[in-house]
Amino acid sequence: MISYKTSIPSVRRGARHGGFTLVELLTVVGITSILMLMLLPSVRRSMRQASSTVCLHNLREVGRALHEYRLDNRGWLPDVSDPSSSYRSSVEPAAWYGKLFPKYLSSAPAVICPADPARSMLDVGPGSGRASGAPAASSYGMNEVIRVAGLGNLDRHNPASPLETILLADMGPDIVVDGLVDRNDGWLPWDDGFDPAFAGLRDSWLTGRHFGHINVLTIGGAAKRVRTVELMEDRIQSYYGECAQGGCPLCTDFALPHYSFAPARLFWWTGAVNGTD
Repeated sequence: MISYKTSIPSVRRGARHGGFTLVELLTVVGITSILMLMLLPSVRRSMRQASSTVCLHNLREVGRALHEYRLDNRGWLPDVSDPSSSYRSSVEPAAWYGKLFPKYLSSAPAVICPADPARSMLDVGPGSGRASGAPAASSYGMNEVIRVAGLGNLDRHNPASPLETILLADMGPDIVVDGLVDRNDGWLPWDDGFDPAFAGLRDSWLTGRHFGHINVLTIGGAAKRVRTVELMEDRIQSYYGECAQGGCPLCTDFALPHYSFAPARLFWWTGAVNGTD
């Protein structure tokens, strides 16, 4: 009778039973940490690019709402001040962006840029008034020259080149002082009271929140990104040749110091200035 002897391999003392040693775990954690540190700048940049894209979309939405407002109001744009109200009132009427709710803009975040560092301070709401001294409620400002050159009515006094004439843009400053954000009642000033001794990107409406750029929308609906850092580094002038060729009355008629966006084919106004309604 033949017997078969089954041999069972002996387990050597000290052999592994699976799993990782402490050294291996620390090595994996170290490599993972290094990879995360390498990828973090790319992730942050992607997030900033996404915020910039959302901001540009919101700017277009506000521009669309303004266009529809104009169609319903014989060409008039909503103004900050209601002529029938008293400036001595403790509560001012809703600014131009407030007058777009709820008929033309149903979502309050549409007037907020996600990259706006003061976005948490902005108090937006349909038809809400704005108490005196309260922060402005929009990340976007309207071209203040429109009130001078176009008298607020873009049907009666339309610029010669609406695709190149600024309507809206990202607006600063990017600082909060005593819980308040100064946004010039939602209007973009052409000079910002610029003084090289005091002004800077953080103090100016000319913010650099999109990688040193701002988003700009023209009256004709063209959206552009404009680099702003260089503008704040140079002293502004009252005359720019390229700006004057574009029909800028601040150059040709008034010789007022102003920021020039002419390299991007953007102008504060194109064509004649209307002094009467």
